[in-house]
Amino acid sequence: MTTTALSKAMALFLATAFLASCAEEQAKPVPSVPVVTGQTSSEDVPVYRTYPGKTVAVRTMGVHARVEGILEKLHFLQGGLVTPGQVLYSIQDEPFRAERDAAIGELASAVAEEAYAQSQLERNTKLVQEGAVSREYYEDIRSKHVKAEAMVETAKAKLVEAELNLEYCSVMVPDVPGENLYRAGQTYFDEGSLVGPGANSELATVVQISPIRAVFDPAGAEWPEYLKQSRGGQVPLTVEVTIPTDPDYKRTGRVNFVDNVVDSHTSTVEMWAEIENDQLELMPGQFISVKVRLQVLENAVVIPASAVQTSASKQFVWTLKDDKTPEQIAITLGPQHEDKIVVTSGLTSGETIIIDGGNKIRPGATIQVVSADQMKQMNQPAAGQSGGGANGSKAGS
Repeated sequence: MTTTALSKAMALFLATAFLASCAEEQAKPVPSVPVVTGQTSSEDVPVYRTYPGKTVAVRTMGVHARVEGILEKLHFLQGGLVTPGQVLYSIQDEPFRAERDAAIGELASAVAEEAYAQSQLERNTKLVQEGAVSREYYEDIRSKHVKAEAMVETAKAKLVEAELNLEYCSVMVPDVPGENLYRAGQTYFDEGSLVGPGANSELATVVQISPIRAVFDPAGAEWPEYLKQSRGGQVPLTVEVTIPTDPDYKRTGRVNFVDNVVDSHTSTVEMWAEIENDQLELMPGQFISVKVRLQVLENAVVIPASAVQTSASKQFVWTLKDDKTPEQIAITLGPQHEDKIVVTSGLTSGETIIIDGGNKIRPGATIQVVSADQMKQMNQPAAGQSGGGANGSKAGS
């Protein structure tokens, strides 16, 4: 066979092989896209506003020494829980016991003097009526009785003061009403220090830690919306407090204070909400996030947030036309609540949409509806796949 004939035969063979390969490629079916479907629904969706906030103690109480003396003993764990009326410090009480005992003696002496003056007055009252003693002498006796009565009252007051001073030697947490939790801070004076009224009077600080106050500042322009939702202040607003660093923490409370002015510097209105803190997760001065429930969208169309797809110009979802053909529908979104989001236009309740796998759909693609568990298994890497590429490349070389 000549060289020309051989070349033509080779070209014919290659062309035939190429055409056969193309036919095989065209005959190979395009793989379908696995998707998970769901239904749009209608629900009452609460609308929230979220603000940065800070925790503040409802009560901050200074523990003060009301008498001067040597600090003998601390009766509390610094930083620990304390209760109203609990003794925190003992001040040396011997001088005050002596003052109390002296006051008791003075009162007894004054009572005796008053009793003697009373008997003298009674005896001389008859005598002055009979003319046995002069009116001048009688008035002197009555004056001494009045003075004796005054001395008794003075002695009683001194005894009360002495007993109070003795009582003040036991420095206690202020006795406030309510079943609340309190925590003491560090002590400002140690045992052996001289304390008393004046510069050395405050010994420690006690703060209420449950309930605790959440402070936040909505914009003044939002006030009409708050007023409408609270029905003119008749219905307390509900808040939800979270900790930015702890996704599992969530507590609810109610707004119990709204300031009466808009801050001229920040254009905000200070609000407070009281939060139960019996597990002590919050401390005064901690940064928090405050979510306020303002209104409820009734019968709103909602879809799973995972169903929303985004392009450069719009947001959309994939619906199923005739339950088998994907169709792209542009939508307008409203507020999101938990894992669902409100659709304000584009969808109605009861439509079938693709909630997982929609990001892989291309024009002309066919779909395969699978369950959520099946989709999860498909998305898991095959066993032994990790690192297999490197070994495979070596084996094929």
